[in-house]
Amino acid sequence: MKERVERIEAFLGELGYSTFEKEITEEMYQASFGTEGDITGSVFIEQDCNFLELAYTYMFDRSEETFLRDHLETMMNICYEYGIYFNVAREEDEISFSIFSKLYFSGLTVESLHDTIEDFVACNGELVSIFNVSEEDDNYTEGRYYNE
Repeated sequence: MKERVERIEAFLGELGYSTFEKEITEEMYQASFGTEGDITGSVFIEQDCNFLELAYTYMFDRSEETFLRDHLETMMNICYEYGIYFNVAREEDEISFSIFSKLYFSGLTVESLHDTIEDFVACNGELVSIFNVSEEDDNYTEGRYYNE
């Protein structure tokens, strides 16, 4: 695990990203990564897995469920276009929309990580543009997004 963490942190550093909010155990590693204090996503590594995972989560109030339903197909198409997995979870008072990208360690190079992050960031940008459209519509409030 230690070698994997050192490798991913070195690669992220080469690409200009810092890691912060790190959590390391014998079984897993989790950290946020970004530039100049802005979170780009989180990276996850599990001891028994052959890949690393990038993730980002958007949180919405339950009152924004109609907005999400109206835009879910577009959001899914954006994720598909970039090869990004997604998950939608409804809690009592919030709805989360999480996106994920996976990269196998056997193919992990600075270049492959760069390409994966580039797609991940582009996907996030397109999703945020959908969420910002809601500012112009009186029926919806802007979704809150954050990284877990």
